[in-house]
Amino acid sequence: MPFKLLRDIPGKTLPWTIEAADDIEKVRALRASGHAAAFVSAPGSAKPYARVLALTPKGREELQRGLVVSEAIG
Repeated sequence: MPFKLLRDIPGKTLPWTIEAADDIEKVRALRASGHAAAFVSAPGSAKPYARVLALTPKGREELQRGLVVSEAIG
């Protein structure tokens, strides 16, 4: 799971457009797992992009769980 990208979303102005290939695949994974609402261009597109629209309730839960774990470890 691309946790770093998930953690970045709340600090971004949405919709957030991403054009880096590695990050597009991370957004694709977050969307497929139900953690983010996003548009993602088709693989092999002439101009690939991902547009993150929102975190889903599942994404917010995951962030909250991660913050609790981070605080307990730190």
